Amino acid sequence: MAHQSGIRVSEALAAQFRDALSAPVRVLQARIVDEAVEPGATQPQQGALLDDLDAVPALLDDTSPCYLLVQLDTGKWLFATYVPDAAPVRAKMLYASTKATVTKSLGESYFVDDMFGTMRDEFSARGYQQHRQHVESGAPLTDREQEAAHIRDLESRAAEAPTMDSRRSHVKGAVYPLHADAEAALREFARGTINFALLAIDTASETVTIAHAGSLQSHDELAQSIPGDAPRYALYWFDSATTVFIYSCPASTSVRERMIYSTFRHGFTVTARELNINMDIRLEFDDPREITAAALEAEISERTAAPPPSAARPKFKRPAPPNRRPRTKQS
Repeated sequence: MAHQSGIRVSEALAAQFRDALSAPVRVLQARIVDEAVEPGATQPQQGALLDDLDAVPALLDDTSPCYLLVQLDTGKWLFATYVPDAAPVRAKMLYASTKATVTKSLGESYFVDDMFGTMRDEFSARGYQQHRQHVESGAPLTDREQEAAHIRDLESRAAEAPTMDSRRSHVKGAVYPLHADAEAALREFARGTINFALLAIDTASETVTIAHAGSLQSHDELAQSIPGDAPRYALYWFDSATTVFIYSCPASTSVRERMIYSTFRHGFTVTARELNINMDIRLEFDDPREITAAALEAEISERTAAPPPSAARPKFKRPAPPNRRPRTKQS
């Protein structure tokens, strides 16, 4: 899962899938609700696979992503991910980064095929047939299929990366290395020689590159320094003691770009920390125009404010051992 989203498969979905293994169920729909993947609509087997698939687009809408667990005529399963272009950016990221969790939790051995699509009719009988023809013939992929394949590759890389759950805190996860120029710029940033660094991912070389490095004269220049048509990572010294990490991901960018930047964000922050860059504040924006001086000051003021005295955590008082009297002070 791309950076382990932390979302789990609910017991309700796990139980429904176990039941479906021996029941005439054609499709199980699953959606992310709060912090869990929950069951959605179901479709029974009424005929052969292709006959039943023509009813699948009716389960979908134009803005809500979902997973579709489709039982094939062989008894094995197809795992399909539907992420419409009109879905919110955060939802797109969550569904991509949670897919591996779902397949692992339900049992990877059950799933022999997977699909990714952004339009409802891609999950119809005709859409499935086109998918299988490309898989079986090895024909060149369309642009959309190349994008889907790249996303699956990113999911696989992140899923294979160890996490804190494996008790190996030194592991970065999915990481693109820094280009030499980017590393040099980040070292300057760490020393305070510059107060702003903008970084981009070069997918051709699979490296993080420096897009701009220098010193801004005011907080208001920050929004003008981050593009509004492509994702970027940005580092900014808000003041002499506070470093801000900004992940900017405009809604107009492609699913592929969103997934690349989302997948490798954590690895980049770990690399930056290794260069002695402490990210005191982390912010995420869909539109760089939102990054105004007032917005920055409000966010930083809220996150760095000390809790009131009443919110201080009470000290834990150890209870007396069982069957013993509490110790008393000797006079």
